Amino acid sequence: MTKESGLLAFNKDYLQAADFTLDLSSRAFRYGDGFFETMHANGCQVQFLNDHWERMLYASEILHISFPDYFTFEFLNKQIAGLLTRLKLFQAVRIKVSVIRKAEGYYIPDSMECEILIEASYLGKGPYEIMDKSLILGVFEEAPKPKAEYLKVKTMNAMPYILAGIYARKNHYNDALLVDDRGFIVEATSSNLFAVEGKNLLTPSLEIGCVQGIMRKQLIKIANQLNYKVDENTYLTKADLLKMDELFLTNAVSGIRSVTAYQNRRYFKKNAQKMMVELNRVAFTNSSPD
Repeated sequence: MTKESGLLAFNKDYLQAADFTLDLSSRAFRYGDGFFETMHANGCQVQFLNDHWERMLYASEILHISFPDYFTFEFLNKQIAGLLTRLKLFQAVRIKVSVIRKAEGYYIPDSMECEILIEASYLGKGPYEIMDKSLILGVFEEAPKPKAEYLKVKTMNAMPYILAGIYARKNHYNDALLVDDRGFIVEATSSNLFAVEGKNLLTPSLEIGCVQGIMRKQLIKIANQLNYKVDENTYLTKADLLKMDELFLTNAVSGIRSVTAYQNRRYFKKNAQKMMVELNRVAFTNSSPD
């Protein structure tokens, strides 16, 4: 067992991962009843924790899950720092917070109370970096992502993304973009999509049903500061992707991933690199864009 997986936080306690069990009656197992949040931490400090907390509050509201009284922003911050200290993980770390409704019952739960599991895994680097590996995209159209408010957060039912991931692997892509029922691009399997055309920065509208990404929010702020003309309510088609100068994917753990190709179109990554410099300034100096 690696040191990353040897310990986790469950509710108020820390315990060995080997001692943690998921009961067969768990609503996470039976119904996917819960949500999760993934974060990037470095030096025991979570990047953009305030934004993650706000999204967790939003998720708990729309999914009708009640946090225990002790579970506050301050407690979450302290619990994560305590876990990382015990694991001696002081470089870049992926944090996953899972919130599981713990009630009895079938489709109708007996209560709205929850349990909270926090896991940490080592990433091996500090600041965000543009990956050198090729990132070739496909578009998955067999199962359009429904438009629903609860799908703007990370629920435990990830089937649309799993199917898109299987499609990508079968067709030798590195990732796949999901579409809505009209064929508009929504997002990738674990990331929001950005497109650059000249000085225009485009990203699919939240009204299409994409996840309200933490990094999406940061990149919109950064792009405005860098004088891009930002359209955060775009309806992109497959044909539009072929017209773009650049595509990149964003999420809270990896930051920015530059896309190498879609179909026969090859892309630059100079805008992604420029934004990555500013992202690291914001994320690791406790400053923020205007």
